[in-house]
Amino acid sequence: MKKAIYCCEEHVDMAFDDFLLEIEETPDLMKVDKDTSCDYCSEKALYCLESNFSIE
Repeated sequence: MKKAIYCCEEHVDMAFDDFLLEIEETPDLMKVDKDTSCDYCSEKALYCLESNFSIE
């Protein structure tokens, strides 16, 4: 299972912090090209932080 966090411009720093605290690895940062909401608010997500390994 891969971990992914979707975030808007305002919450990208918070998303990085949360990802690093939970997974303890640096995520891949990708631009989002689909209509997805930020995991922290109702704004449109601009980025997806995703693990590049499987979480068990």
